[in-house]
Amino acid sequence: MNFPYINQIIVHNCYASKGFNIPKEPLGVFKHIVLTGKNGSGKTTILNRIGLILNYLQDGKTKEQAIRSLADSINIYKNNPTRSSWEQSISELKDIDIIFLNNNFEYFSNNEPSINLFFKAHRRIELQEVKTVTIEEDFLSTLNKHKNTDDFTKLFKQYLVNKKVYEAFDYMGNKTSKINQSQLFFSNLKDILGNVLEDKGLELVFVQESFEFYIILSDGRKITFNNLSEGFSAFLSVVMDLLTRTDLIRKQKDDFQYQPNGIVLIDEPETHLHLSMQYNMLPLLSSLFPNIQFIIATHSPAVISSLENTMVYDLTSKNEVADDIIGSSYSELMINHFGLTNEYSPIVSKIFEEVNIAAKNKDTEALRSVLAKYETFLTPALKLDIEFLLIKIKNGCHD
Repeated sequence: MNFPYINQIIVHNCYASKGFNIPKEPLGVFKHIVLTGKNGSGKTTILNRIGLILNYLQDGKTKEQAIRSLADSINIYKNNPTRSSWEQSISELKDIDIIFLNNNFEYFSNNEPSINLFFKAHRRIELQEVKTVTIEEDFLSTLNKHKNTDDFTKLFKQYLVNKKVYEAFDYMGNKTSKINQSQLFFSNLKDILGNVLEDKGLELVFVQESFEFYIILSDGRKITFNNLSEGFSAFLSVVMDLLTRTDLIRKQKDDFQYQPNGIVLIDEPETHLHLSMQYNMLPLLSSLFPNIQFIIATHSPAVISSLENTMVYDLTSKNEVADDIIGSSYSELMINHFGLTNEYSPIVSKIFEEVNIAAKNKDTEALRSVLAKYETFLTPALKLDIEFLLIKIKNGCHD
């Protein structure tokens, strides 16, 4: 691969994190990177620093050139109000170094389109209302200027409306190739929504009178993109942004099979998502955008274990997590990686403790108390085990 994917992060002095490499030895091959660790271990700070360096590289400057440029600005404009922000940027740029596969920095300045983004935690779709169709050339120019993911995603519905309207124009002009590409885009979008919402039978319907898109679920419910729950909204904000930027790059290259390269940082992608979607999220993203390297900061054992071709690094222990963590069960991760004494919740652990004490003391009243007090937490099998234990104690069995 010609694109300079990150194969090592060298942490010098980054908030709570100092003097180590992620991973210890450079990867040497393309892999996704997952950062985990306790609160305050530096996950978000490291992502911020990587994002800052990538921004300068996209502007055609190396990290060292950016530092010199900022330092020159301070010297030239000594009394400028932005002095403190320049000094802060210099400090942050010095916090880490990122080493790229093949060290091919020139890729960032050779006009080859790529996707390099940072999706911060607590994202949500807030789409701008669409009242008219915009001139395609002007709108695409506006989209291409937006590096900020929140601003870019707001324009997603306008982008969809434009595609639908221009698809109608293409029908009138008998432009078969463009019609097919537009239909493929919306078919892929429908499939993505079906995967994310776990409803393969849903439909995506465009109402031209109101310039609105409705997601019709299999059970008949009708929702818009703005009606999605926070979890789905946060995840779809990532998908929508990447999908739109990919489509723009394909238009630019006039190649609708093209898979753009890039590095995408996502902080806490699991926020507000239920467990099954946490398992499916990264595999879905990597299948949709196979040439993008995802660098993730997460607390979720489901996210950590969900994706192959991944290097997982624990910022708390400063160790790379073994490859066999991929595909591990939730309970194994709870014990072996997150440091819990067992895979059970505190309530279930308390139940076991009380049952063991009661059994040791042959205390039938205590066992009956457990049955009554924790009735809503007991599975049928566990309830049956306790009742069987009561019978054994009552009959004087000692084994």
